[in-house]
Amino acid sequence: MHKVRTDAAVAAREAEAAQAGSPVYWICLALLVATVALAARIASFW
Repeated sequence: MHKVRTDAAVAAREAEAAQAGSPVYWICLALLVATVALAARIASFW
């Protein structure tokens, strides 16, 4: 779970570096949210 948090922190920093109006920013943000949600769901089974 720690690695997921680290990956999320890196992705968040990269997203902040991008322009807020950029479509790439929103795609990265959506992927980040989906990854965290999936990780939480998998962790709940364990």
